[in-house]
Order: sequence, then C-alpha cells, then structure tokens
Amino acid sequence: MAYTLDVGFFNTFIISGRNAATSGDVHEQGNFHFEESRIRGEFNGTNVDYGAKAYQVDLEYGTRIRENALIYSGIFNSKTKVNNTNQFPIGSEITKAVDIAHGSIQKLHAEDSDLIILQENKVSKSLIDKDAIYTAEGTPIQSQSNVVIGQNVPYQGKFGISKNPESFAVAGGRKYFVDQSRGVVMRLSRDGLTPISMYGMKDWFRDALSSSSLTKILGAYDEVKDHYIVSLHGDNIDTEMATTNSSNSSTQSDVTTYSTLAFNESVKGWVSFYTYKPSWGTSLKGKFYTFDTLNLYEHYSTSVARNNFYGATYADPSYVRIIQNDKPSSIKTFLTVNYEGSDNWSLESAETETITNSSDIDNKEEAYKIPKEGVTIVDSNGLDINIGFKRKEGKYYEALKNKNNNKFKDDTYFSNTGLTGYHVNMKFQYWEANEDENANKAELFAVSNQVVGSS
Repeated sequence: MAYTLDVGFFNTFIISGRNAATSGDVHEQGNFHFEESRIRGEFNGTNVDYGAKAYQVDLEYGTRIRENALIYSGIFNSKTKVNNTNQFPIGSEITKAVDIAHGSIQKLHAEDSDLIILQENKVSKSLIDKDAIYTAEGTPIQSQSNVVIGQNVPYQGKFGISKNPESFAVAGGRKYFVDQSRGVVMRLSRDGLTPISMYGMKDWFRDALSSSSLTKILGAYDEVKDHYIVSLHGDNIDTEMATTNSSNSSTQSDVTTYSTLAFNESVKGWVSFYTYKPSWGTSLKGKFYTFDTLNLYEHYSTSVARNNFYGATYADPSYVRIIQNDKPSSIKTFLTVNYEGSDNWSLESAETETITNSSDIDNKEEAYKIPKEGVTIVDSNGLDINIGFKRKEGKYYEALKNKNNNKFKDDTYFSNTGLTGYHVNMKFQYWEANEDENANKAELFAVSNQVVGSS
C-alpha cells in the first residue's frame, strides 16, 4: 500500500527504502536512504532528477581553511541598488592566493589602487581592478581588466607582520608594524621596507620581542606629535623602566609588565618611553585617543591636571632623562650643560657610565645638582652667590662640577669642573617636590653640552 512519507531534509529525495510493517492505517517507517538533489547541497544549485546518474565520491568534502588565499563576492551597485555581495559563483575566478611558504595572511590594507597583503613572513601588494602585462624587456604595464585582485608584487626583504596584526598603524603613505619573529619594528613607505628599530634600539627590541611572556604588541599613530606608538604587553618587558610612586593607585604601577615607546620620523629615532599602558589607540581629527580597557582617554587635553594618566595623578615631579652620546667611541669631558625651554628646570643628576680599570676601581663620575635659575646661597662674606642655571640670550647654562672620588676628611668633595666618560646621563626636573604639580605646562626644547676630547 502506498503512503506519504514526510522528509525532514531539504534538497533531498529518496533513493531507496523499506517499509518495516503495516498495520491497518498505521505505517511504521523502516530504513530509507536519502541523497541530496543538488550538488553539494548548494543553495539554488543545479537540481538532478530521478534516473540513471553518475556518482563521484568526494573524500575531502567539508570546510577548508586556506590561510594564504582571498575570496571576494559580487559587488554592490549603489546607483542601481543591485546587491550581489551574497553571491560567490564558483564558476568565476573569485579567489587569489599568495605563496603559502610565507605563512598565513594576517592583515590587509587598501591604499589607492593597491591592496597591501601582510603575511607572517612577507609583505606584498596586489593591483585592484587592473592587471599587469609585461613587455619583452620585462617592464610591467598596468592595464584595466575585469579582474578584481590582479598581479601580486612582493616587496624586497624577508620581513612580515608575524602574528601581530594589532601592531599595524598608518600615517599618510607610511605603514608601521612589528615583526616579532625577527625582533624588528618595520616601516613600509615609497622606498620599501625599512627596519626602524635599527635607529638606536636594535638590541632593546631584539631582547624584548624575544620574550616568551610577550602577549600583545599594540601599534597606533599619534598625529598630534607625529609619533608611531608601540606598546609591548607581557611580563618583565623592560626592568629598567622608571617605576611609579607607591602612592599611585593606578594600575600603571605594574610597569614591568609593559613598555610603551614612540618613534619620530623627523629625528629618525625613538624619542621617549611613556608610563601609560593602552589597550588600543587611534588619531581622529587632529587628536590622539587611547583606550584603557573600556575607558576612552584624550591625550594632551588641557581640561585635566598635569601628570595625570588614565585617571591617576602621579605624585612625583615631572622629569626628563637625557643621554648625551655624541661620538660614542671617544672618551670626552663634558664641561657645561645648556638647555632651551621653560623657566624653572633643574639638573637633578648627571653621571657618566661606570668605567672599571685594571685595578677594579669604579671610575663613574657624578656632578653636583644644578638648581633652577635664581637659587642662591650666602657665602662667608654675606654675599649671595647664584648656584642655579644662568640665563643668557634665551638659553640656560651652567658648568658641570665634578664630585671627585677623593674626599676631604669631612666627607666633602673636591669641585673639579667637567665629567669624563663616553656618555653622560642627565635627569632634568621641572618643579620641586613641594611645588604645585598642576602648574602650567613646561617645555624642554633642546639640551647640549660643551665637550672637549679627553687627554
């Protein structure tokens, strides 16, 4: 007896079946074999009918992840309102693959008529909506065609973005990113790939990026200062980074778990470490913003107190640490220190590196503190002596007075002028500990020294 069988599968038909039992009007279903009526179950695909068919077994049927390939759909035409973005016709050339030997694709960036493809170990670009043909001499000529992603052209140099696409940042025609696998920070511009970590920070980045505890490498571009900001998150990234005051309740007290620093194109160097730990950052309409988890902060704002980061005010005075290292292979004597900037800067400390001679004697040289302009002491004759910075023609200067290792019996030092060494490490401080930390901003434009070659 024939009966109706409800099939709970779409795009299927019954190939064969067996009814187990029939009892009156009750039909008990038995074993049935179902097969798709559309090839691979494709939506609106070609439908087959009953009759003789040729069968082919696909042993690799299932989801396939191609980490080195791109796929694109149809277009959306805003004029005709035709939306083909849900169409992926397999009969068309809708995929583009790059060399799998260079790893997976981590980041795509569209620039003008090119698509920049950043793999783990390689950076390349592909033409968009055009292709390249070559002359007999091998010169490429761009030509319009119906291809969406055209010829792929690799950049010179075996550098990639590793697995840190979050380190990517753009400023005009320059792109910045970090290649953790090779321990370098990269810039991509019109002249190709350049490792900018080579500018005075080669060893530091090599060590920091090789840390097994590194969990995140954040990149952002600060349009206010024209800095590429890179923040390394992890454990024990930079143990020499300045610690915060114990009274600071901010989460920034865990400074050994991150390092945030900035690169400046105008000086081609890494200009500063910062004490904030961003989770993301971007520039918008000439302002720089960063996120601290879910909270958004605007940098360089004048509506909040100075020395304030992520809602926490730092109790320590503002200071700038500077290393003068001109002609690093030569031993020099630094006679004076000069600066251009706001009033009230003081030199809190100045010292050369530690030089150990054959007798294992520590030859590190230190200078006395130089107070801000206007600080005086009274000599034995009752006269005021200016011991602070002196101002002349808009600059501030003073001699560096050496604390010699040879002491008088009363533990005071000889006052020899100048510090001798390969380089000098100086710490400038803006306000004294008992002054107002919310005062107007201070600027330090330039610091220089009068230097003579050591005899």
